[in-house]
Amino acid sequence: MGCSSAANLDGDGGETDSDALGGFASGDSLSASQGDSSGNDGTSAASGGSYTTGDDPGSESTSGTSELPAPPSDEPAPSDEKDPQNVPEDDVCSGDQVTAWRLAARDPDAMSSPAHAREAMLGQWPSLVSVEIRPWEFLNYYTFAYPLAPPGQLLAGAQLRKSQDDLGDIFELQVAIRGPELAEADRAPVHLTLALDNSGSMEGKALELLKSAGHVLAAELRAGDTVAVVSWNEADPPLLPVTMVTGPNDAKLLKAIDGFTVGGSAELTQALSAGYAQADKAYVPKDINRLILISDGGATATQDDLEEMAKRAGDVANKTGVHAIGVGVGDPGLYRSGLIDAIGVAGAGPSIYVGSAEAAQTQLGERFLSLVGLTASSVDVRVTLPPGLELLSESPADTEVVGPDQVTAAPTDNSVIHRRLRPCVGDLDMSTTLQVELHWVDAVSGEQKQTTAEWKLIELLSGDTAWLQKGEAVLAYATALRAIQYFAGDTGAIDRAWERLEAAKKALPGDPELAEIGQVLAALQEP
Repeated sequence: MGCSSAANLDGDGGETDSDALGGFASGDSLSASQGDSSGNDGTSAASGGSYTTGDDPGSESTSGTSELPAPPSDEPAPSDEKDPQNVPEDDVCSGDQVTAWRLAARDPDAMSSPAHAREAMLGQWPSLVSVEIRPWEFLNYYTFAYPLAPPGQLLAGAQLRKSQDDLGDIFELQVAIRGPELAEADRAPVHLTLALDNSGSMEGKALELLKSAGHVLAAELRAGDTVAVVSWNEADPPLLPVTMVTGPNDAKLLKAIDGFTVGGSAELTQALSAGYAQADKAYVPKDINRLILISDGGATATQDDLEEMAKRAGDVANKTGVHAIGVGVGDPGLYRSGLIDAIGVAGAGPSIYVGSAEAAQTQLGERFLSLVGLTASSVDVRVTLPPGLELLSESPADTEVVGPDQVTAAPTDNSVIHRRLRPCVGDLDMSTTLQVELHWVDAVSGEQKQTTAEWKLIELLSGDTAWLQKGEAVLAYATALRAIQYFAGDTGAIDRAWERLEAAKKALPGDPELAEIGQVLAALQEP
């Protein structure tokens, strides 16, 4: 994966606006100046052709603490990148020089890690042995109800809170990218192909949850949508050829799901071949075309598989790709996330884990529009800091940059990025402005768009910080999970997570997700 050069941040005409919720703004469609990039699109394979995932040590800061060392990882961590046209020659933070950064955002659709951790810790035999803790996924999984964007746009937002760490004053910054509101009645027709893993390891709970997931998806379809169902054995005939459903819970679809059995050969390569064959028959250029692969993660994605999914997911103007969605199912102690994560990254679709029927309803039902929908691709997030502030980079200097092509935005969904800033002057001018600029490509039309928002520091510091404090609690919780997993006996991270959780609860009383986090933290402390 190669480094990408940041584009010119001197936008020529982005409309600027803000409101009182910490700071949010949207802009009209403009011609975006896109950055040059080199290297691939973020899809990587470990030796032997199998895809592996790791952690993002640069995304898990919590205020007032010394950070735990990151465990080993095979996946390059993202690194924020300074705009080369806006860097002082001496590269030293000063009181008279603005600095612009292109943030190394990660794909907001990946969210299997927190769901896996939750099921693993709240089950009968609590254990994190089989769970990969990826802190950046936790911000994807939990809800941050920032304002929705206008139709056809993205919404840029920021919240800022003054804090301290061991070295002195810092500012916690949370940047949000929100998609537009989309009612179920207004969505485009959906064309789904379900590829169901029929390997022997799916027997038992995995098969039960696969069918629960299928039923939830069936309930979300409407008349005019199409669906097909295949197994992971190309030689098997389709369980359901491409069929236009009569509405929610179509009888033919439910019969195909309920009649599905496991056994025999099951390979991802064959699943893709069988799945795309049906997806091609149902394909409509401007509609929503998705291949959903449901598995316990027991297979391997080869480099050829990854390349095929990436090629099929390619969007061009007025001709959307067939994005692949990875749905992991099964007992949390047996489930392996690598395959599902690989499908999500290469296929440019969500990767989720379903460990219960309730989780299937939440992630596949309540979030159906953001699961299958896509508003924007190649989302590029840029932040310009006022004089006297510097961005704290917590990734090693030689880590590789994750390019913008990996980042997408879905309707009704949001992406949250958390960073820390440090003042480098004694008297920081609070009347100076912080700017967030978004560049993206409309997923259907292929049109390049941008929006710019800016706020005075004093406005952000006096504004609402509730969602920022939830972000801090979520990241502190992820850090605690990883501390117990890799540094058994170190309970300091749990104490810090409780501290951030209690602060977030005061800001957001009654938030059910914060209560759930408290349940898992309590389970971590049980002997």
